[in-house]
Amino acid sequence: MKKKIIAAVLVVVLLIGGTGLFYISGIGHVSSKSEVVQITVKKGENAYTVLNTLDSKGLIKNKLVAKVYLKIHKPSVVSQTYNFNKNMSLSKMYSIMSKMNSSYVVKSSLTIPEGITIPQAAKKVANVTGKSEQEVLDKWSDQTYLKELISKYWFLTDDILQKGILYPLEGYLYPETYVLYDKSTTIEQVTTEMLDYMDQQLTPYKDSMTKLGYTPHQFLTLCSVVERESLFDKDRPAIAGVFINRLKTGMRLQSDITVNYALNRTGVKVTTKMTKTDSPYNTYKYAGLPIGPIACVPQKTMDAVANYTPSDYLFFFAKKDGTVIYSKTYEEHQKAVKENKWY
Repeated sequence: MKKKIIAAVLVVVLLIGGTGLFYISGIGHVSSKSEVVQITVKKGENAYTVLNTLDSKGLIKNKLVAKVYLKIHKPSVVSQTYNFNKNMSLSKMYSIMSKMNSSYVVKSSLTIPEGITIPQAAKKVANVTGKSEQEVLDKWSDQTYLKELISKYWFLTDDILQKGILYPLEGYLYPETYVLYDKSTTIEQVTTEMLDYMDQQLTPYKDSMTKLGYTPHQFLTLCSVVERESLFDKDRPAIAGVFINRLKTGMRLQSDITVNYALNRTGVKVTTKMTKTDSPYNTYKYAGLPIGPIACVPQKTMDAVANYTPSDYLFFFAKKDGTVIYSKTYEEHQKAVKENKWY
């Protein structure tokens, strides 16, 4: 009888111990490696709704055990944006959200919109670094600094140092929202963030660049023209195809936006006089691609160029509503322009 009692006790102890270990493991970290994940707790959310967000971001090891934890501890949460890490336990994350530990609260962010130019990006970087726009531009044109970057990143080459390049890093700063953790963020730190992300986004297109016969500089240059010429995502592959056809046949790109970039202006209308501007960016005056990119390029445009739509089209014209008319001959193109010109 004693043996049966002892055995029963051992089973209970093992069950309790096993359950305890399962519980402790379930509320532990999901990874031993450091990986920052940003979480936003919205106004009105509670510990249970936040749990779904944590789970969707890959921060929960066992959701069932996490729910048990919430029932036991009933933690509160403060609405804020937090920087969590996959090596944090569930209890630590909820402790941070309950007390709103300032060490983990997002200090600020920097958003670089798709298709903007270096001067526009410099204004945004100036706002988060406490520097002037000119100081940012000066850093981004400093030869010593640029050579350091060239030695660090595979896609940066001496092409950005060519005579005639207006802004060496144009097209290389990836458009994205960046979380800035340090109150004293420097121009160099922000630049590194953007170039690191460009590295991630551009690397998968190495083979595509080789197939197209382009260097990274040429690839991003074409991508930037397609980006600025396209109003809708669906048109990017076709517009890229038109430009590639022109390049293959030796035709000039004759892109209005390259003229505007050369003149440091925006807008649609380009006069005949403007098309005669003597600039290596002017694709009316000079054959081939512009000397360098004319805007920052998102991944979707890289993908559109890498997977462009083959066609016989050599011309396109965008109507006022953004609808694009494609033509195979100059005569067809002129007819489309005459019937639909709106500027």
